[in-house]
Amino acid sequence: MTEQHPRTVARQLVEYMRRNNDESMVLELARLTADRANGGREAYSVACELVAALARMMFTASGPQNGGDEQTYGLELTNDDDQEITIDEASPPVRAAVRALLAELNEHHEDAEFQVDLALREATFKATLEVYAHVLLWTVEMLDWCDTNHVARPHWLGPVVSPR
Repeated sequence: MTEQHPRTVARQLVEYMRRNNDESMVLELARLTADRANGGREAYSVACELVAALARMMFTASGPQNGGDEQTYGLELTNDDDQEITIDEASPPVRAAVRALLAELNEHHEDAEFQVDLALREATFKATLEVYAHVLLWTVEMLDWCDTNHVARPHWLGPVVSPR
């Protein structure tokens, strides 16, 4: 298997998600799962890029910080019915993905990488799908918010999309 640049794969996955291209999404996630099953690290690298980009967009969206004050970030988790849940109610792969994002937001980059490793520990398609479905959904929603509000975001994730 030929490994692609993580940002290239991340951008492709974002595009598949935005266009509801389920077939291409499933094929790419299956490829990343097979790579992991064979000891590869591509899925890990791609997920780290997405989490880091998402955290950067969230930093930018939150606006300038007061000088000298150290910021601590948290997240509110909800289920499909928009009811708040605790992190312990999420599946282990999703829980680790959330913790990776929190670590990245709080500038604990090594902890974020460790959490991505945990999220993708199980080399199954189900774990890959769970992690990537959530991380991509969060990323696409943040990209849409940035584009709608004319807020800077990583251009490598794809072209700016016009407000719907």
